Amino acid sequence: MGRVLGGMERRFTSLNTESGVESWFVARAQSANRYQKSDDSREIEIETVLGLMHRIDERVDPNHLEISGDEKVGIRIGGEARQLDQSSSGFSSLLKLVQTIVAGYAAFTNDRSIADVRGRVFVDEIESHLHVSWQSRIIRLLAELFPNTTFLVTTHSALVTAQCRRGEVYLLERESEDGNVRSRLIESPGNSAFADLLDDVFGVDIDALKIENTRAEDQRESKAALLDMLRAGGNGS
Repeated sequence: MGRVLGGMERRFTSLNTESGVESWFVARAQSANRYQKSDDSREIEIETVLGLMHRIDERVDPNHLEISGDEKVGIRIGGEARQLDQSSSGFSSLLKLVQTIVAGYAAFTNDRSIADVRGRVFVDEIESHLHVSWQSRIIRLLAELFPNTTFLVTTHSALVTAQCRRGEVYLLERESEDGNVRSRLIESPGNSAFADLLDDVFGVDIDALKIENTRAEDQRESKAALLDMLRAGGNGS
């Protein structure tokens, strides 16, 4: 077991997962040439990532990648050349997630159908840096892109939770009595009303917040009206 874990650690430290999205492409492209031994070429990782990004957004050209002399990476979106360092944080986060999964699988297999490899992937706080539009579809999107992967995901987003089916979501709660963390199954999160899901899973009563905000607004309006009356009375005297 120690040898297995040690081998995994050595392999994962060579994946460049801590580097930026541009550095990842540069490192793979450096091995993608006609002189490279075929088993060591990482071109398939680039092709897989671009292909998956095209499935996410069909405007992304799956056959276009260029790297300048100063290692600036460019792709084509909607027929226009774009540098990756000019991408939004949401697009970069999604691209980084796909990169990491592909690189992780490629480190253990020479299968050219990397996206179809069977495995398990853990993602902590999957909603980080994702726009709400991506949060609302990320779970189903990953399931489509990696059909043989079991994803173990943590999240603080109700939008992510709402995509899941019965038996897929557990709430982790720390007991005040003994400090132990226990899990509680969330019944059919995908079929629950969003307000109920917020309340049950995240302890947010959206209706109570609306009432509180309405009262606060009424109080501000009442204070403003009272001040107007006082000013009018003062001018009249």
